[in-house]
Amino acid sequence: MITSKLVATISVICLGSFQFGYHMAELNLPESILSCEVSKPGRIPYEESWFGSRGFSRCIPLTTLQVGMVTSIFGIGGLVGSLYIGSVSDKYGRKRASLVHCLLYLIGSTMNGTANGYWTIVLGRFIAGLGAGAALVITSIFINEIAPTNYKGAMGAMNQASVNLGILFTQVLALAWCDNNQWRKLLLMGSVVGLVDFVAVLLIIDESPMWLANNGHTNEAFTIIHKLRGGDYTLARNEVKSWRLPGANGDEDEAVPLTELENSVQSLTQVPLKNYLTSREYNNSKVVGTGILVLQQFCGINSIIFYGVSVLVSIFPNYAIMINCLISVVNVVVTFIAAPLVDRLGRKPLLLTSVSAMAVLTVLMGFGIIGTNSVLSIVGTFAYITFFALGLGPIPFLIVSEVTQPTAKALAQSWGMTMNWLATFVVGFLFPLLKSSWIGGGVYFIFTFMCVVAFLFVKKYVPETKGTSSYDEVWKGRQM
Repeated sequence: MITSKLVATISVICLGSFQFGYHMAELNLPESILSCEVSKPGRIPYEESWFGSRGFSRCIPLTTLQVGMVTSIFGIGGLVGSLYIGSVSDKYGRKRASLVHCLLYLIGSTMNGTANGYWTIVLGRFIAGLGAGAALVITSIFINEIAPTNYKGAMGAMNQASVNLGILFTQVLALAWCDNNQWRKLLLMGSVVGLVDFVAVLLIIDESPMWLANNGHTNEAFTIIHKLRGGDYTLARNEVKSWRLPGANGDEDEAVPLTELENSVQSLTQVPLKNYLTSREYNNSKVVGTGILVLQQFCGINSIIFYGVSVLVSIFPNYAIMINCLISVVNVVVTFIAAPLVDRLGRKPLLLTSVSAMAVLTVLMGFGIIGTNSVLSIVGTFAYITFFALGLGPIPFLIVSEVTQPTAKALAQSWGMTMNWLATFVVGFLFPLLKSSWIGGGVYFIFTFMCVVAFLFVKKYVPETKGTSSYDEVWKGRQM
């Protein structure tokens, strides 16, 4: 049952992903102004503006290499945040871990918006990245632990939908604030959202009932899952009972006394990182989680999110910003449309359709940029975004928890996101260098190749998880 409490909880949880999207795109439009490449005067001289009159510099002189570093260091922060937040959330709880990422967003955004030099904005972007890495891991885990089985796909897709909403919010604000006098407002808005998120997490959401059960707080877990689900209290007890390890208490249909149930859920001890990385027991999770989250980035989405305006400006010098905003609108709309399809059509068919179309469309984008062909560029870009939002965007974040044993879900999500952030850094750092070299628009042909690799990987290694409720049901004894 979907209750107002469940909707409110997931909405607040997804604010972390919203901020990730916001920070991913916040430099896209004002990059040339921030780096002193161009000057776009506001309504009044900069010296008379609020920031100018208070000693903030009009811009921060940056080379192409430094722009790449400022943009991509966000990914390194995300990598570090993703790597450690799984252990933090297992030890202290999902709610406390969420409060941590809110504070990191707040600190990083404030540093970005008040920076007067290169190293300050690099550090601010790194700290915001720490928050983003933590937020994406916690959001995926939290939703997976509280969403009803029949709605896991749709609710899991809200993670990516929130990312896209954050990107769109940035683009809309940039239409008004992309000038010498106001670009800092765009960066400081991240501080406002971080503060709102902190208060909302503190006041609205409860701790994950699965985490509570795994840490011996069984009665509280019953109470919270009942608040989230509604209906009969017995159903809440049965759901908590179903979280035990298969076979831990004999016949799964047998009624389990409360004291025995408490011992059962407490047996779901967490896995150390070393064991997860070295034990063959977790190979299924490692292969699928690492592969799908790395390939998501290597298929090229952040060449558009990070650098969409600079890519399009040579083809549409007067409309690049507006087109970039429309791209974000399409991304949001398609993600919401696709959300129910994840549970109806399945994860694997959508992934295969998504990467197949993206392989073709990156070819169109490459030729469009090389030949400054506006039709190929615009059709290729919008269609690429559409098919990314259909499958490769939302599903990788959702599927990691579904292919992992209960004892390693947080760690698997953390490890997968760490690899995702490493891939994000590689794309974010290398793309502007490759595009400005002799390769030019041909860089998109590299993404074409990676889409083909992604298709083959999904076909061979990724299981269908639609309608499944346990690790054994997903894998049916298969071991990589």
